[in-house]
Amino acid sequence: MKHILTFLLALLPLLTWAQSDPQAANDDAQPQHILFEGIEVKGDIYEFTRVLEHKGYKMVSRDNNLREYVFKGTVCGISQKFKVSFSKKSKTVYRIMLQPQNVPLDEYVVQLCERYGKEYDTISRGLQWTLPTGAVMLATPEGYDPTLVIMDALGVERYKDEDNRN
Repeated sequence: MKHILTFLLALLPLLTWAQSDPQAANDDAQPQHILFEGIEVKGDIYEFTRVLEHKGYKMVSRDNNLREYVFKGTVCGISQKFKVSFSKKSKTVYRIMLQPQNVPLDEYVVQLCERYGKEYDTISRGLQWTLPTGAVMLATPEGYDPTLVIMDALGVERYKDEDNRN
C-alpha cells in the first residue's frame, strides 16, 4: 500500500504539469493559417475587415451575394484593390485575390519571389508558390494583368464543406 501511495504522489506533479497549460498543447497541434500582409487569413469576414481597416486598408465595396469584399491599399509595394472571399454559412475568410493594374508581369514576379521565395512551380494557369499553410498562386491568363490568389487551406476546406451542404 505504501508503494502505491508513493507512486501516486510521484505522479501528481506530472499530471498537474500536463494539465496546467492545455491551450499551449492545442496551439501546437492546430495548423497555422496563411498570412496576408502579416495578418492570418482566418476567422469571420467581419473580424478580418476590422483588422484590415485597422492596418489602413479601405473597404471600397462589399457584395454579400457573391461573398466578396473589395479593399484598397498598398500590397507588395503597389497600391491596388483586392477581393476578400468568405464562406457562405460561417462567413470564414478563405481567399484573397489581387490584380494590380498596369504592372508588368516580370516585375510582379520579382516582388513575389522576394516575398514568397524563388521556389515556384509552373502550372497550366501560371506560377504557383505552395506554402505549408496554404497555397499562393499567381495565375497569368493571356491579355490580363497578373492575378495573385492567396488561399488558406483550412478556410478552403470549410468553404467546400459549407457549399456542398443544402
